[in-house]
Amino acid sequence: MENLARYIIRASFSQERMTYHRETGQVQYQSKDGKENKVFDALEWLAAMCSHVPNKGEQMARYYGYYSNVARGKRKKTDADDKIP
Repeated sequence: MENLARYIIRASFSQERMTYHRETGQVQYQSKDGKENKVFDALEWLAAMCSHVPNKGEQMARYYGYYSNVARGKRKKTDADDKIP
């Protein structure tokens, strides 16, 4: 469950793998395994990152199973919320 939560809530990119080259105005992004680098113009990079920003009212974190709204509502109706595993 913890791994799922980390995946759902984490940022869409890692700052540690991003390098900005001021002289060329480009952003270099390194893959997780370090074998591949992608180079973007600064505006292309911003456009790619803005695609991960949610629209107003859009939900970013989703809760499934035990922590979902439906499951919490059912527990609340039966007073089972005090018996959290």
